[in-house]
Amino acid sequence: MALFLNTMMFTFLALFPILNPPAMAPVFLQLTGGVKETQRNHLAALIGFYTWAFLTLLLVVGGWMLKLLGISIPVIAIAGGLLLFHNAWGMLNRNPKLSESDKAELQTYLLDKAFFPLTMPVTAGPGTMAVTLSLVPRGPIWHPQTLMGFLATTCGIALAALSVFLFYRFGTKAIRKLGATGEATISQISAFILLAIGVQIVWGGLRELIRGL
Repeated sequence: MALFLNTMMFTFLALFPILNPPAMAPVFLQLTGGVKETQRNHLAALIGFYTWAFLTLLLVVGGWMLKLLGISIPVIAIAGGLLLFHNAWGMLNRNPKLSESDKAELQTYLLDKAFFPLTMPVTAGPGTMAVTLSLVPRGPIWHPQTLMGFLATTCGIALAALSVFLFYRFGTKAIRKLGATGEATISQISAFILLAIGVQIVWGGLRELIRGL
């Protein structure tokens, strides 16, 4: 049970900073500025569900394909960790996740594009996908411990997706009160956590490769 909870929480902590709901909630608010409150709330629920379904499918199908093809999970972990580090560095330097032209273009897709582009790639982009693949449990596919690892990771994904829904659904009101300074502070804290988790994932992959020498 302790291992299950640890895996679940590590998955959540790995995905939360790169999904970054506190920083993306203002973007969601801006993109949905032309729709009614009820429609915005419905979109928030759809994006949360689609985030969980998409990342879970990627974990199971992508993870098993990597195992069947003999692709090393530690190598994927290192790649995902490096991408995390890169994204965190960009966030620390206040690089916007979406350009102004992207935001303007997305305004026309709000009502019928909850999955694409609002879920993927706006909410769960390439960085999130790489991290999800880096979290694929080690070991033989049908081993009970591996299956338990998949279940724990799926639960962690569900927590991360729930945080997306909560921030998109309820965070917009708080964001209006915090202003630009509060938004920037939340973004910087998330970026630092993301940086640390990226280093942790890279180290875990390197350690696995070194053990196999």
